[in-house]
Amino acid sequence: DLNLTALMDILSNLLFFLLASFGATILMAINVSVPVQSAAKSDLADKKDVVTVNLKMTAEGLEVNLMGSVQPQPELDGFRRTIPLGAGDEGPDYDYAALNQHLVRVKARYPGSDTVIMTPDTGIAYERMIKVMDAARQSESPSAGGKLKLERLFPTVVVSTVVK
Repeated sequence: DLNLTALMDILSNLLFFLLASFGATILMAINVSVPVQSAAKSDLADKKDVVTVNLKMTAEGLEVNLMGSVQPQPELDGFRRTIPLGAGDEGPDYDYAALNQHLVRVKARYPGSDTVIMTPDTGIAYERMIKVMDAARQSESPSAGGKLKLERLFPTVVVSTVVK
């Protein structure tokens, strides 16, 4: 008569140990990041060339304002513009070329910027919104050889609304 009780106890304990180890291995494979204390170097210098452009579309024209976290307000106010309606093919329309030229100047001063928050008034036509987005996203400038070179301005255009 063989007594296998001790062997069965060892195998059952080994089985539970292996199952517990397998569960712990799965938990160890989950990607987790822990916040660390930042280095002594501040990232304020990186934010000096980043602003957000607020672009309000009204029936009278386009209002351009800048918003930044570390720039002084008088510097940002220097780029504040109201671009009135101009003559279009089918009546008064936004001056998309003037908007584009102003945004080229903003991008030259703040090259790290990439976001425009566009706030259209109610009743603004969809086609006008698309044309304003196109004017904000890229600029065409002549390059060597007479070809047009596309310059990326503000690729991220966020359409917002005014809370009433």
